[in-house]
Amino acid sequence: MSRRGWFELSDDGWRNLATSRPIGRLLLEAVQNAFDENAAHVQVGLSESAISVEDNGLVGFEDDRLIYTLFLSTKRDDPECRGRIGRGLKELIAAVDSATVETAVSTVQFDENGRIRLPNSRTDGTRITLRRSFTPEELAEARRLLQLCIPPKGTRLIVDRETLKRPQLFLSLTGELESIAVERGVERAETATTTIALYTPNDGCTPHLFEMGVPIAAWEVPWHVDVGQRVPLIQGRDGVPERFRLQVQATLLEAMVHSYLNRKELKANWVHEVIGRWPLSSSVLDAYCSRAFPRGAILGGTRRANDRAKQLGAHVIDVSAVPHKTYLTLGRVLEYADDYVRRRSIEFLGEDVDPTESQLRFAAAVRWLARRIAGRVVRIRFFARDPNDAGLIEDATTDPDARIISFNVRGPLCFEDILEPTTLGVVLHEMAHLETPEHGHRFIDRLQFLSGQMVKLVIEADAGFADRLRAGDPDTSRET
Repeated sequence: MSRRGWFELSDDGWRNLATSRPIGRLLLEAVQNAFDENAAHVQVGLSESAISVEDNGLVGFEDDRLIYTLFLSTKRDDPECRGRIGRGLKELIAAVDSATVETAVSTVQFDENGRIRLPNSRTDGTRITLRRSFTPEELAEARRLLQLCIPPKGTRLIVDRETLKRPQLFLSLTGELESIAVERGVERAETATTTIALYTPNDGCTPHLFEMGVPIAAWEVPWHVDVGQRVPLIQGRDGVPERFRLQVQATLLEAMVHSYLNRKELKANWVHEVIGRWPLSSSVLDAYCSRAFPRGAILGGTRRANDRAKQLGAHVIDVSAVPHKTYLTLGRVLEYADDYVRRRSIEFLGEDVDPTESQLRFAAAVRWLARRIAGRVVRIRFFARDPNDAGLIEDATTDPDARIISFNVRGPLCFEDILEPTTLGVVLHEMAHLETPEHGHRFIDRLQFLSGQMVKLVIEADAGFADRLRAGDPDTSRET
């Protein structure tokens, strides 16, 4: 059944659609056609009254209808062919006042009188000349986009007689990405294995995502990333769907996390976005954590848990700098501070031990000091706990709610002499924790107060006070 004659195209409507797009973006349509022709050189001339694009490709347009017939295309069903469904060049022509397309054997001219075909003596390549008034801003933006292009190997891109410098290749990867196949003029999505090339941007250039050397959109990844096959595009063809952008970024992270990204680079926003929004494997998350954070890292929680976790030797990640979705994802491989403290506190309780005579005297002295300088009635507990895997040993712990101070008999404390400097420092430290479990300003103020009270007590005491304190409760020792 023939359907010819069903529709007609409004030239004005097509022109309005074309002129809504930046001329620089439309110029890329002509440049990518030249890239597909494997031209040795592509020359672009920019002026306020005319723009030209010329290449020395071997074929050019074999059929004049490809120059002016919408959606007519001879592009192969090949994801490594840049063009799609035969509209880019027609948009470029529609966006100007007049145009001439010279290709092998014939020339097609567009002006106020319509379209005319003329013979010529050209034997290869294509020259497109576009005429209208171009503003300095339009030309500057066109020049910026052209300078971003990464021509195929063996092709030179020349803009206003200056050969553009290719960016330096940083890394080449292989990955499976969504692509676009064209069957009988219809686009369909497919997944294909492709080369992903990373380039260091030239000075002054913003990193972009590319489709086979043609810039598509700027992004936060610090490199130009060129996908070696067709990519899915949004309306206007000046960006990609968000899912595809994330897929490319996830592919980069998975390939680079083990060797190429340093700690600072791993904390970039694009990495956090991938972790929070893409289903990464646990092995990738483990590799990320091992490189992004110090050994023993945990995810921050409540202030109290964070403070206690630091006391226990953990590196607490400041979650205020981590997006919430990233925080939740990292919870698959990292422990939260509250859970860590709960687990380690049970471990650090150690085995209860019966105190020796010297430890009983030490306990009596601590209880007396707590009453005298801290105004607290406390209980004393002794436990035995060896150093943990990181070599850390807990000298003492304080439960401010139960008012219990526990001392590790396997630590370095001198139970025979409570006035030994290190031992007295630990005692005062734990007494300060009766006020607050955290090491904030409130804790520091309390520790300073207790230290001052202790100094005052020793200065004002009689000559036998130190010996009585070493013997236990000074009041009881005095009576004895």
